[in-house]
Amino acid sequence: MQSQGNTPIGILGGKGLLGSDLVSFLSQDYKVEIITKENYKEKRNIYYKVLINANGNNKRFWANQYPFEDFFASTTSVYQSIFDFHCDIYIYISSPDVYKNHTNSKYTKENEKIDSRNLNNYGFHKYLAELIVQRYKGKFLILRHSMILGTNLKKGPIYDIIHNNPLFISHRSRLQFITTRAIAEIIKILLENFVTSDIINIGGIGTFTFTKIRKYFDKEIKILPEAETQIYEMNVEKTRSLYPNLKTSEEYLQEFLKDYKDNF
Repeated sequence: MQSQGNTPIGILGGKGLLGSDLVSFLSQDYKVEIITKENYKEKRNIYYKVLINANGNNKRFWANQYPFEDFFASTTSVYQSIFDFHCDIYIYISSPDVYKNHTNSKYTKENEKIDSRNLNNYGFHKYLAELIVQRYKGKFLILRHSMILGTNLKKGPIYDIIHNNPLFISHRSRLQFITTRAIAEIIKILLENFVTSDIINIGGIGTFTFTKIRKYFDKEIKILPEAETQIYEMNVEKTRSLYPNLKTSEEYLQEFLKDYKDNF
């Protein structure tokens, strides 16, 4: 699929953190249409060459507290979108929480066998959505993304530090970052090289250790007493083979903070 201005791409959740930046970046090469709650019924049954579903719930703690509600937000909504929209390629934005052990790249290769009984509610619902996509779409891409940094960042530890909120994670936490710009570039490469019917981990190389966070913020960083240590690291060998420009998680954090300071 070559970059053409008249190639229709629908982005479900086009006003969210990832969706809004995908609209911005992909619009430079493709014709892009935003699909939201407000215009969903109007856009139903429209044909799209590519439909990107960036719409699911991304609030892990909420999902684990309210599993019934999250099932509708993260799983039923995907099922419905498959039958509501016609497309050649369906791209589903998933999560590393589908892995039983997401703390080490040895256990997070895309072909890792997943036992859904060991997943929390959030990961289980994302995994169910992946199975639905694979069952009903001949051509699909499932992108399991690490923590995203982008223009409309509204939650997460980096957002909390910027806005002087206490952290819910400890300084021993290690997280994998990637920017929305990099995700858009990866999607373009996948489409241009006709990569379909595949699952791909999308994240920076390695993790960022929060013991180093004060290097980037000249302010007091508060950590809640009940803060947990979180470790997320997916294996990104497949992404690196497709996208040689992949950077480290720390480089993506630096890139985001530079853009943030330049714009604000």
